[in-house]
Amino acid sequence: MIIYIFSAKTHIKPKKGGFFTKKRLAAFLFVFCALLGGVILRVAYISVSGGEVSAAVIQSRKKLELAKSRAGIFDRNLEPLVNRDYERRLLIFPDLLEIPAILDFTDREELAEAFQRFEPTVMDTGGKIIEGEGIFNFSYPKRYSEKTSAPHIIGYMNGGKGVFGIEKSYNSFLEENSSSVSVVYHTDGTGRLLPGEEIILEEEKTAENCGVVLTIDANIQKAAEKALEKGVQKGAAVVMDIENGEIIAAASVPEFDPGNVADYLSSKDSPFINRAFTAYSVGSTWKLVVAAAALECGIPPSRNFECTGSVTVDGRIYKCHWEQGHGKIDMKRALEISCNPYFISLAEEIGGERILEMAKNLGFGVPSYFGEGFSSAPGKLPSEESLSAKTVLASFAFGQGSLMATPLQLAALSSAIANGGKAVTPKLVLGTYDRSGNYEEEPEYPPNPVMSEKTAKILREMMISVVENGSGGNAKPKGSSAGGKTASAQTGQFDSGGNEIIHAWFLGFFPAENPKYAVAVLGEGMNSGGDFAAPVFGEICEEIHLLKYD
Repeated sequence: MIIYIFSAKTHIKPKKGGFFTKKRLAAFLFVFCALLGGVILRVAYISVSGGEVSAAVIQSRKKLELAKSRAGIFDRNLEPLVNRDYERRLLIFPDLLEIPAILDFTDREELAEAFQRFEPTVMDTGGKIIEGEGIFNFSYPKRYSEKTSAPHIIGYMNGGKGVFGIEKSYNSFLEENSSSVSVVYHTDGTGRLLPGEEIILEEEKTAENCGVVLTIDANIQKAAEKALEKGVQKGAAVVMDIENGEIIAAASVPEFDPGNVADYLSSKDSPFINRAFTAYSVGSTWKLVVAAAALECGIPPSRNFECTGSVTVDGRIYKCHWEQGHGKIDMKRALEISCNPYFISLAEEIGGERILEMAKNLGFGVPSYFGEGFSSAPGKLPSEESLSAKTVLASFAFGQGSLMATPLQLAALSSAIANGGKAVTPKLVLGTYDRSGNYEEEPEYPPNPVMSEKTAKILREMMISVVENGSGGNAKPKGSSAGGKTASAQTGQFDSGGNEIIHAWFLGFFPAENPKYAVAVLGEGMNSGGDFAAPVFGEICEEIHLLKYD
């Protein structure tokens, strides 16, 4: 600071012997300048030692984010599906580091670079705790465990952003409600730590249950995954609450590890496809829709038909799986043994328009939405115009032709039958908790009556008989009971050996007398629903029974 002092000639002439003598004036000016200089020096000292030093300290304060954890994803009971385990890391300050304590566990080149930069660095020691000067241990949630349940629902991330499943659909919410671990420290002008200043690890926490809450039950989800992996190489299983459409489990195989996606990119089995929400040919499960439409039209379950082993429609022969024919049968028996000619004749009697109307009311042909960019496939229904062709209607009657549906849609079909005739809207997300613990519930969609309670009761009794007396015997759970329907769905596609690919299906409800859950099982390319899909259904129901959830 430069201070200029200006002087000027005085016009006052002191009287001889007065106060303002030359010597006194000189002394006065000297004292004044001395005092002024002292004040200036004091102000400068205070400025440097107080304000400016304080400002320097503030400017050297640094905050480094060490780890960031997205908000959680929970099952319906607030059991975490992600962030279940913790990763341990070391924060190292090169200025303070005791070299021998760390060298055996670190990348020496990385450590050398940290020394050159005088910057703290984070290193992995395989979970070991290392003690020493300049070393700080900290931990943060690991997003995915070694065996993450429901990966096709949870999804995965790329570059810290969700690109699939709930991770993608709720990406903004999960990011905005994340928690973090940071370090605060002070440096001098060269970037070195200021001696004597405290190093602080700060943890920015959110509410314990902050995140997305799913309808999934972790225990039933694991039971479905276990049964599916045991009995099916490629396929899916869906468990649904029959009253409200909440998805209790949605398993798809083969699975993938969301924490190590790269290892699955070249897999020929397409593990990233969520088969629970993908549309397939559904085969004889569709006979339940035809039966529902017929009963609603007033056709009694006692309606008889003579099965001779085949039926000819517009010059085309449709064979029954029982070549000798089933003889005279009613609707209940036709469903038990899955007789194609019976349901072809039934469809001809009521017409394709009635069946199509029932299908649409049950939710076929439209997707289910679970969040932004996350939905199930809509499936495919034939047009009303196309069903005017007798052969198209005949194929439609037993679930073949252009018809396609998802395991999710078939679970919803079973729910409507089990709950007394009300169509449900599949639901996957219950709500969200923000970082402060505030809960926002997803909207409810009340069930919509689509068939009479009488029709639903008749169909339930028929489905129970399928398990007790018909093609679904392998689906009967130990210690309990169920109702259901088998299917072996032709696809019109062929493998490398020239054999047609047949999908195995079983859908039903459990327990039989007081249904609570609807279950649909798909075995992709596994030929027989009764032999392959039905046992998986039975095992899932057995596990639910053992969990005492029924």
